[in-house]
Amino acid sequence: MKYFIQLMLTLAMLTLMSLAVADGGKSGFGVTRTHIVGSDNWAWNDTPLSPANINCPGSELVVDPLFGPYCSDSTTGRLHFRDGAAWSCMTSNDPRMTGVGLYTSNGNFDANSSGSVWGTWTLIPTEDCDKDGSYPEELVMTATSSWRGTWNGQRQFYSVNGFNVWIGELKIDGKGVGGDIDGLHFNGTEWIETYTPFPVPYEFLPPVLGLFDEPEGEFIGVIKE
Repeated sequence: MKYFIQLMLTLAMLTLMSLAVADGGKSGFGVTRTHIVGSDNWAWNDTPLSPANINCPGSELVVDPLFGPYCSDSTTGRLHFRDGAAWSCMTSNDPRMTGVGLYTSNGNFDANSSGSVWGTWTLIPTEDCDKDGSYPEELVMTATSSWRGTWNGQRQFYSVNGFNVWIGELKIDGKGVGGDIDGLHFNGTEWIETYTPFPVPYEFLPPVLGLFDEPEGEFIGVIKE
């Protein structure tokens, strides 16, 4: 499982390592670059912070208990969703990019559940994050520093030997606000691998897949300071 994302992550890390060797962690005009490698593990034990508003242009929305929402009686199979909100635990090689992640999500899917996706993200740096627990509302509300930014990309359907998988490749941009990350910038890429037409945490998949504690996403990037 997760062969696609591991291959893309390996290739991206090789590129990142070559750049790190070339610039020695420094770039022009006194800018320091810290290369980040991390994972994104979706929370699942709570309901979403805000369920997405889903509609089916020209057809009817159906919610399957196993595969999630889809559009029936449609010649196009298009599905649009807006303003979803959820949280995750993000872990990386730098404590400044480790903590509670919050994100909003929007997308336009075709009949294969592929298409454009976009939204916003926030990361509260902390070592205290449990994706199996309840949403840490107090920690988020009292945080004095955070990363804030936007993300956008494409989700693509693949079928290999009869097994269906969807890969999302997302561009991530953000800025630090408050504390020791104030004014810093982060630019990166995240790959998300899911196995249902509408993405759900791995914890809702059959246990035989062995994905319960695996992160849904892997990301790399650079902190510029």
